[in-house]
Amino acid sequence: MTNIITHTVDLAEADHFTPPEMPEAFEVRDSSSANWLVRKILEARAYAASVKEWAALEIRRAEREEKFLIDHYGHQLESWARQQINGSRRKSIKLPAGAVGFRTESTKLDTLDEDKLVKWCRRSLPAALQIQTHVLKSVIKEHLEKTGECPDGAEIGGGGQRFYIR
Repeated sequence: MTNIITHTVDLAEADHFTPPEMPEAFEVRDSSSANWLVRKILEARAYAASVKEWAALEIRRAEREEKFLIDHYGHQLESWARQQINGSRRKSIKLPAGAVGFRTESTKLDTLDEDKLVKWCRRSLPAALQIQTHVLKSVIKEHLEKTGECPDGAEIGGGGQRFYIR
């Protein structure tokens, strides 16, 4: 007999996390306590980075596995599903692990050559064109630095000191 141990995580609990090694009455009082806190913060960042890296590898592995299974056996599954549904009003089959079925997709327009399409729209369907205006902040910042003038609709932000932990 195999015992399966499951552990559930309450996400609200995870947001209010206190590390077990954290002293209850901790205060930054001197360079030693400040150093301890900085070390713990950097360790937490490093752990988060390694978890992200591991998760990215696992996601790629799972995606490769899915692609392999669909490439090698997907056509068999589709054929089986067609046979099971054939002649009935059903569009899907429920299985213990999930469902397979067929969905009617609406048609879509693929753009092969955007320049040609824009030229055609100018001649034949101008309502399909949209003109967008973008503000180049670098040009405005350069103007601000040269003249000191802050244009209407903008304000100066940032600057000053920002606390960091590295």
